[in-house]
Amino acid sequence: MRVSYRRLMEVLRFLLLFVTCTLLSYGIISFLSHTFLPSNPYHVPDGEAVKVVKLIHSSEPQDWEGYLTRLQLFYVTGE
Repeated sequence: MRVSYRRLMEVLRFLLLFVTCTLLSYGIISFLSHTFLPSNPYHVPDGEAVKVVKLIHSSEPQDWEGYLTRLQLFYVTGE
């Protein structure tokens, strides 16, 4: 079995092009993610933010009807 020099150069050129495009794509995606995504999405919000989740404490009386109504509304409308 004999491998020609030209075929070997084609394979090496393809691998070099493939690795270069892969690294370039990774760099672009990494740059875009650092640019557009927040560094800490769970930080305390600024301004007039409203807390969405109210923790349920066992010492307080619970309004189960209100929770069930809200859950049914969520299932029906998706909001």
